[in-house]
Amino acid sequence: MTLIDATGSPTTPIPLDAGGRIRFGLEHRRPYTVRARSEHFVVCTRPRDFATTGEFVYTVIDRRNGIRGPINVIELQVDVSTAGRCRDLVENLEAGRWEINHRNRVQLDILDRDQS
Repeated sequence: MTLIDATGSPTTPIPLDAGGRIRFGLEHRRPYTVRARSEHFVVCTRPRDFATTGEFVYTVIDRRNGIRGPINVIELQVDVSTAGRCRDLVENLEAGRWEINHRNRVQLDILDRDQS
C-alpha cells in the first residue's frame, strides 16, 4: 500500500506498531502515540493541550484511503483513554459501524516515526 507524506508525495509505508510515536505534517510539534491498529485503521492519541492528566486528542488513520481524522459519531464522546477502548474503536471502524468524519478529515500526512 502507498501512503502519502506531508508534501502530498507517495511514500513507503512506515511500520505503525502499538506504542510507537509518529508525527503528522499539520501537527509536527505534537507527536502522537499509536494505541491500536488493524489492517486498515490505526488509532493515535496525544495529551490534550493545557488539560488535566488523562485527557486525549485522537486521530484515526485510514490506510486504504490515505486519510486521517476523527470519527463521525457526533453524540458520542469518544473514549480513547485506554488501549482497550482504542481497540474497540478500531473494531467498530472495521465492522463499518463508524467511519472517519467527512468534514474534518485530512490527507494522510505522516512526517516520520519517532525512534526514541
